Amino acid sequence: MIRRATAADADALLALERSVDGAAHWSIAEYAQILQVGDEAAALRRWAFVAAEEILLGFIVLKLLRVGNETQAEIENLAVAAGARRRGVGAALCRAAVEAAQAAGARLVELEVRAGNQAAIGLYTGLGFVPAGLRPGYYTNPAEDAVLLEYRLTADRGPI
Repeated sequence: MIRRATAADADALLALERSVDGAAHWSIAEYAQILQVGDEAAALRRWAFVAAEEILLGFIVLKLLRVGNETQAEIENLAVAAGARRRGVGAALCRAAVEAAQAAGARLVELEVRAGNQAAIGLYTGLGFVPAGLRPGYYTNPAEDAVLLEYRLTADRGPI
């Protein structure tokens, strides 16, 4: 089941994120800020979605922002529990994020991923994301390039 995350999910999000090496590591305060219900008309919004059964299986964080007259979206973080990988959880979370981005008027969903994270790159490209660039030396610990991927939402191409 995919649903919008709530403030009650903050501790579980943090615990899952800490257990996934490839996830972006944020503070509990940052998660609390993301999970606050804010002004929907704000220029910048961040939403989190979770996949949950009895326990949290995964989560995704989506940032929406206005660039000129256009709404764009960025997938900022995705984490799936080790026991839930390769079961469609990551794909379902990505679909939910892209659908939310489209509903908010976004025409583009972007993300960056470590060049060595072939499982994540395979997930994203399998969903229709395409390479959009490279950021050399973007990541540290260990040093690694970032692969930029994007998914364009057009009139004839909807969500994943």
